[in-house]
Amino acid sequence: MQELRELDKKILVQLMKDSRQPISEIAKEVGVTRQTIAKKIEEFKKSGTISSFVVKLNPEKFGLTTKAYVFVREDPRADVRKKNEEVIKKFHQISEFYRLFGRYDAVLEVRVKDSRELIDLIKKIHALEGVRETETFIVHSSVKNNPEEPFMEVLKSIRGAP
Repeated sequence: MQELRELDKKILVQLMKDSRQPISEIAKEVGVTRQTIAKKIEEFKKSGTISSFVVKLNPEKFGLTTKAYVFVREDPRADVRKKNEEVIKKFHQISEFYRLFGRYDAVLEVRVKDSRELIDLIKKIHALEGVRETETFIVHSSVKNNPEEPFMEVLKSIRGAP
């Protein structure tokens, strides 16, 4: 992990709050010049600390009202899994795909319009070579969705350079 100074942490917190805010606003908030902020942001991008600036879309506004997690058990052969990964990555309904240790081999985060589309997708997954079982969990409500929070906590706990 790269060593972050107090200024770096303040800038990153501001960007996580709103990455669209003008550099002049960030500079005012953290108490440095616009040039310093611009330079730091470029350094963060070059070092990979910042991977992208992203707009968060509301899935419901696009008719994607059903969210589900599909857990998959597969044949343990690496070549079969690799082929499945290439196919599954192409399904536009799948936003996240993780390999797991434990009872299941993978979990897929899915966004679809309705249960019919979900069923069709699960059938396609079952049709893949080596897929032994799936278990699907449909999300009925979101209690917490704050992917930035762990980063905020890490930034608070990092001891900056003198």
